[in-house]
Amino acid sequence: MRRALTLLHRWLGIAGNLLFVVWFASALVMMYARMPALDPGDRLNRLPPLDLDAMRVGPARAAGAAGLDAEDLSEVRVRLGMAGDRPVYRFLTARGWTAVYADTGSPLLQVSEGQALAIASSYQAGGAPPAATPPIPLAYDGYLTRPDQWSLQIRSLLPLHQVRTGNEVLYVSDRTAEVVMATTPGSRFWGTAGAVFHWLYFTPLRTHSTFWYQLIVWTASLGCLLTLSGLAIGVLRLRRKRSPYRGMMRWHHYSGLAFGATAFTWVLSGALSMDPFGWQAGRTTSPTRQAAVAGGAVPLQQLELDSIRTAAGSISESFPPREIELLQFAGEPLVLAYRAPLGGRSYGGSYASGPLGFLSAVQPFEHRLVSLEDGTPRRFGQPELLAAAAAAMPGSSVVDVAELREYDAYYEDRRYRRRALPVLRVRFGDPAGTWLYLDPALGRIVHSENRRSRLDRWLYRGLHRLDFPGFYHRRPLWDVVVIVLLLGGLFSAGSSLAPATKRLRRTPQRLAARLRRQEG
Repeated sequence: MRRALTLLHRWLGIAGNLLFVVWFASALVMMYARMPALDPGDRLNRLPPLDLDAMRVGPARAAGAAGLDAEDLSEVRVRLGMAGDRPVYRFLTARGWTAVYADTGSPLLQVSEGQALAIASSYQAGGAPPAATPPIPLAYDGYLTRPDQWSLQIRSLLPLHQVRTGNEVLYVSDRTAEVVMATTPGSRFWGTAGAVFHWLYFTPLRTHSTFWYQLIVWTASLGCLLTLSGLAIGVLRLRRKRSPYRGMMRWHHYSGLAFGATAFTWVLSGALSMDPFGWQAGRTTSPTRQAAVAGGAVPLQQLELDSIRTAAGSISESFPPREIELLQFAGEPLVLAYRAPLGGRSYGGSYASGPLGFLSAVQPFEHRLVSLEDGTPRRFGQPELLAAAAAAMPGSSVVDVAELREYDAYYEDRRYRRRALPVLRVRFGDPAGTWLYLDPALGRIVHSENRRSRLDRWLYRGLHRLDFPGFYHRRPLWDVVVIVLLLGGLFSAGSSLAPATKRLRRTPQRLAARLRRQEG
């Protein structure tokens, strides 16, 4: 058994220890930097002012021009914003995004090169009129019909126009006529050093989703065998509490005993992050439940331009909306608008990116929700939310109800703390043990859980991020502990590289010598 474990660990280590080195090193980067993404506050603050006076077409006519049928409209999301200097409806359905101009009712079929440059210029100017700011040199950089490294996560918005301005590259979607991604040399460097290497997120692999998924799951599974066999061998080979090895292998032995268990939990939870058992499905609120809370689809046929302008005018008393969303709660049509804070990273939360990110302050979005019926502000009380929750879970009894003013172990935003609070948590007695979290400010289910997803929370986020109550938010203590564990794992994996190289060099020589002896 010891011989079999030794051979298993040896050859799995030779095959996979370099990957472990990459995983540990990239995890250090990912503590403070992720894949490039468009900051939601920057996106909102840089939108052109919303020109509702230019609207001539109602949402129902625009949906018809987009070719949306009754099935599409049953789960549609509607945004109203600007595409350059023209108002535009943006519809999100199961088929993806579709845009229709609100001044003429014509579908946005394709963004031209000139339009892409104009949209990028408006973004760079912060939504101000071109004459108000000095011209910014822009260069059209290409048209993507297939994702590149930085647009893999926004493939649903393809095709994309690339526009270069200085060191920044902007991506303008052909589907929505807006900037949907911005990258810089710094964000691309840290994105590669962190997420790309850690997730094996290389474009040729990631574009083949099934192959990439299987590669990650099976590689992580073999990594579990590597770490477990290493721990077993490490314990069995101890002699009077001392290692029998010499040189670098002795350091590998001791560091493996010290950090092998943590490495195993990280690799195991990394495999679980791919959701091989479908446990995370409990967190995704089904369209049926969302529709039950809303009281059906947004009644576009009943929405008049005058009522939309009136509602937007009510929001303008607090701040000028740059974009509005049409939605409904319990059959009541509503208009929602956000205003992002000026300056800084709007979603930065308590733990923004950067070595000292844990010192940053929370900067939440301001929002206004008003009724389309009379333009009055709306917020929903507990009786309304309970009725909506019951509609979403017909036939299920309510176990308990709690208003959360702080995050619990399952509804949280550990990195940016931008999720809505307070929320109403309603726990049901159905076989799946469903919990629904409803936002009284928006009248939406913002999160859901079931028994399997709650177990997954501890097996994945608990083990992978050391996300345990009372510890995760104790910064910089959490940072110090995780960095020490990662450096220990990095040293343990790296200390085997030189012995592995020597063995690979010796193995062919030994095989050749054995063949010569057999022939002789």
